[in-house]
This record gives sequence, C-alpha cells and structure tokens, in this order.
Amino acid sequence: MRDVLQALLREASDAKRSADFWNAAAGILSGWAGGARLSIRYQGINEAGSVTAGADDRGGRSLNATWHDPEGRRVEATLAGAPPALPTSELEAAIEFASRLAVMVGRRAALERERRLGSFVVELARWLLAAPETQLLLRYTLQSLMELVDAQGAFVALKQPDGENLRLSPALGGAAPVEGLIIGLDSSATGRVVRTGEALMTADLRAEQDASPIVTRLTEGVRAALIAPLRLSHGPVGAVGLVRIQVADAPAPPPFTLHELHYVSAVAAHIAGGIELSEAVAATRAAADRARAMVDASPLPMALVDTAGTVRQLNGAAMQVFGVASKDAAVGRHLEKLGLSPSGLTVRLMLTGRQEGQPWHGRVLVTQSGGDRRICDCTVTDLRGLGSQDLLVALYDRTDELRAQRELIAREKLATVGEIASGVAHEVNNPLAAIRMEAEMLGRSTQDAEASTAAATIVREVDRAARIVRSLLRLARRADTTPVRIQLNELVRDVAEIRQRVLRADNIEVRTRMDQGAEAVLGLGQELQQVVINLVTNAEHAVRGRPNAVIELATEARRDWVRLTVEDSGPGVPQDVRSRIFDPFFTTKSPDEGSGLGLSICQRVVAEVGGRIWLEDSSTLGGAKFVVELPAAPARDDVIG
Repeated sequence: MRDVLQALLREASDAKRSADFWNAAAGILSGWAGGARLSIRYQGINEAGSVTAGADDRGGRSLNATWHDPEGRRVEATLAGAPPALPTSELEAAIEFASRLAVMVGRRAALERERRLGSFVVELARWLLAAPETQLLLRYTLQSLMELVDAQGAFVALKQPDGENLRLSPALGGAAPVEGLIIGLDSSATGRVVRTGEALMTADLRAEQDASPIVTRLTEGVRAALIAPLRLSHGPVGAVGLVRIQVADAPAPPPFTLHELHYVSAVAAHIAGGIELSEAVAATRAAADRARAMVDASPLPMALVDTAGTVRQLNGAAMQVFGVASKDAAVGRHLEKLGLSPSGLTVRLMLTGRQEGQPWHGRVLVTQSGGDRRICDCTVTDLRGLGSQDLLVALYDRTDELRAQRELIAREKLATVGEIASGVAHEVNNPLAAIRMEAEMLGRSTQDAEASTAAATIVREVDRAARIVRSLLRLARRADTTPVRIQLNELVRDVAEIRQRVLRADNIEVRTRMDQGAEAVLGLGQELQQVVINLVTNAEHAVRGRPNAVIELATEARRDWVRLTVEDSGPGVPQDVRSRIFDPFFTTKSPDEGSGLGLSICQRVVAEVGGRIWLEDSSTLGGAKFVVELPAAPARDDVIG
C-alpha cells in the first residue's frame, strides 16, 4: 500500500491537469489490485470525466468506493475482479488519497493559469500602449491565448464595412484553413455571437447548425469550441474563437470550462481596446479627435511624425520628456531639434524603412533645452494600415530606473572601496606598530640628543599615521542595515582627517567647527558617510586651483535637530542652475568627473531619515554653502538595536 501511495504522490507532482492525474492513477490502482478492471468517475469544480484501467474479462468479486467533500467534488470507483484478500477499506483509503491529490493538482493548475493570465494581460497592455500594427497584435494575442487555454486553433472575426459579413483573419494553428474566410453575420455561429454579444461554448462545434461555414474548412478532428465577442463602446465588432482538435486514436479533448471563458473574455476586452484605438486613428476628424484625447491621457510619451522626422502631433507626456511648454513649441520641429538622438545612428536612419512595416526599437537620449537629459526606450511604427504615411514614435522613460541602477552600482563601488581600504588599513597597522616600538627603543637607549629627537619625531608621526588608519577603518566598516545612533562629529572628523592630508598637497585648507551638543543622529552610518564625502568632494572640485582655497565643515545643535554645513571658497553655484542641482544626472562637471547623481543621492539619503538638504543663498567664504539638517537621535534608553 505504501508503494502505491508514493506512486500516486509522484504522479500528482508531475500532472498538469486533474484529468492527466486520474488517467495515471487508474493504472496505478489497477496494477495494485493485480490488474483488476477499475472504473473511476470524478466530478470536480471545473473538470469532470471517467477513466478505466485493467482487464475486462477477469472473474472475482467487485468492490465499490466513494469520496466526496463539502464543496461538491465527488469520486466513484468500481473494482471488478478484485483479489479476495483485498479489503474494501483499503480501496476506499486509496481512492480518498487519490481524490485529495487530484484536488491539489486542480488547485495548482488553477493558480498556474491565473499567473499566466496575469503575465499575459500585463504584456498585452504594454503592446497596446506601444500601438503596434493591428495584425501583429492579434497574432501575438491568439498565440498566447492558445497556450493559455490549451487550444489547438484560434481565429479573430471582424465586421466588414457592409455590416452584414465577418472576415476571419488572422487564423492560427488548426484554424489556419479559415484564414480570409468571409461568413455571414446572420448565417453563422460566430455571427450569432457578434449579434447577441453572448459567448458560445460547445463540446462539439459540428453539432451547431449554423457552424458549417467554418467546420467545412477545418479538419475532421475539430471538437470543442469557445467563441467570445469583441465588444467596443458602441457594441460588438467581432469575435475571437478557439477550437480543440481531436488527434487520431486519442480521446476526445475536454470542453472549455467557465474559468477558461473568463480568461478569454478578459483578453477579448483588451483586444477590443486595441482595435478601437486603430479604428479611431483611421476614422474621420471627429473620431481622430477622440483618439487624440485618448493619446493625450496616456502616460506613455508619443509623437506623430512625418517620414522626415518632423513632429505633427504629440501628447502631454511627450511634452514633458522633450521639455517644451506647449504643443505649438514642438509641432513643426524636427526630432533632432527637440534633442532626440538615437544610440549609434541618426534619426534619419531610425525612421528609414518604417514605411515597409518594419518597426524600430532602440535606446534614445533626449536632451532638453535647459540641459536636462532623459534616457528612453523608443519604438517607431508606421501607420500604413490606418491609411496614413506618418510614423508613431512611442517613448518609455527609463531615466529613473537607470538612476536607481547607477545609484546601486555607485553604492556597490563604495562598499568595495571600503573593503579594500579596510584591508589595507589592517595591513598598515602591523608595520606601524613595529616602527613605533623600534623608535621608542632607540629613544630610550641612545644618549645622543639628536637621535633622541629624531626618535620622538618618528613616534609622533607614526601616531598620526595610526589616527589616519583608525579613521579609514571607521569609514570602511560594514554598512548598517537598520538605523543606529551615529556620532556625527566623529564621522565629520574622520572624513576631514582623511581628506586634509590629501588636499594639503593642493594647497587646500580643511577646517572643522564642532558643536559638542551636536553629537548623535539616527540613521544608516555608511549612507550618511556618503553624504559627507559627496559634499566634500564637490567642494574640492570647486576650490581646486584657486588661491586661498578653504573648505569648512561645521556642526550645530538646534533643539531636536542637528545641522551640518559644508562651505567652500569657490566660485559658488550659478543662479540659473540652482533649481536643478538636485535633479538626477544634472552636473556642471565633465563626463569624466561626475555622473550628476551625487547630490540626488544625498537628497534621498537625508530624506529617508526625515531630514532635509539645501543650498544657502549666501556664504561667509564666498562660495557654495550646503546645509544638511538631520533629526537628533533620541536618548539611548529609547533606541532599540
């Protein structure tokens, strides 16, 4: 019995549908009963059927077993020619175990269908936003639908301009023979679905009296069918159909279920939306106005251009990407004049060939007149199917996503540098300790005043080097994962200690003014270190090469806040760029010197701990003065972790 249960469990793990599991389970249980004839009838929530296994001509006694649950599932089993030693209780136990496994298989299959439907609907929505060519969209949708509901053929039927006929196109898989077929709206099963707006489900399409126009074109194995209407705002304009085909010597395919009707109806609604968009673009001026309103409301930036790349129309989202205040400021201008430049080629090459129906996908950079840059994925498709020679340029703004990726890379680099610095610092400590010990021994053992002074100088300089190493170790410590108390004065001193040794060679003076009452803030230590380092680095770039160069770091306690200021004697920030210095990717440095992410990262880090950062209008040193205000840490008794 144990081996039988294990075999059933293995089949349940591999089965994709309840029907597949019951076919395998019948064979296992029949073999367990010595090859006796086993008949099983099962009724589930979404599936029902019967299976048999074993010999037909065996003699012997018959055993019956029944299982059911409160949700309406029921299984009945009859074992003919059972071995005399096999008790009914064991058969009942085996049937109950198999039934519960079948329920598990059915639930797992339902969850998988829901997951696939969700993924498909999201992908379909992206296609609709990008407005691809209608036939391409329909073919993609039908192919995905066939896989979703395990169908072997699919077609779309759309109303013709005469309002009396339907044209089937596209048609895929086993339904491919009906491609291009014209059927009457009043004399076909598909037409009935379009007329009434009610879906059709049948276990055998051949049994439908008005299905002959399609059945005569399909293979003899066509059986189950599901035809759902495509509804627009003004009523059904067509239908989407799926068929299951019986392969020779194989059992008849199962009929479609109500759950599968739900899936197909949901997808049909998305297909109808795409068709409505295409019709609106090709309709009269009034219909075009309605389509324009739909496009304007879309969050996806889109622009209509002629074959040369001159803008004819664009929506509000595209205005934001191009940085124009009104549509009139963009209409009539070339895409290049609006700052669009594709990666690796010209706009002319990007647009070439679109009239032949070949879409273009790639990465573009949009440089706005104010200097801001937006990085976008771009799709260029032709509107030839809509009776227009224009091209549709659809953009997907990736700037924020790439910003997050680059920020992550920057933080990973910072962590790597910290680990390297930590390793170097540990290695330096040992020779420093040896040098100090030798210098002390030399100072104690010599009677020469000059040698004694030299030894004291060595000890003093070694101690200074050790302080620098300790500062490096503190800055390179592993990043905190939860907010902790941070000694801000100590953090600022460490940064100043490290940088002033380097900057002294460039004649840059680093000053510090510490308020002893401004000790502790609450946050992630390594991220606040990055804020101080970024502000000091920006100040270094501003004052390098200038006479009397000074950088000053100061802390100050202000009730429940702690304030940090970083001030320099540089030229200051020009008035015309002050409003953009915290924007991602905005920088006045060359590409080799900065990415434009430093101040943006600082602003995010400070905001995450409830603080704020700003640029002061005036500075006592004459340059830029950045102020960081952070919440003071609560008393130690109030901090956990």
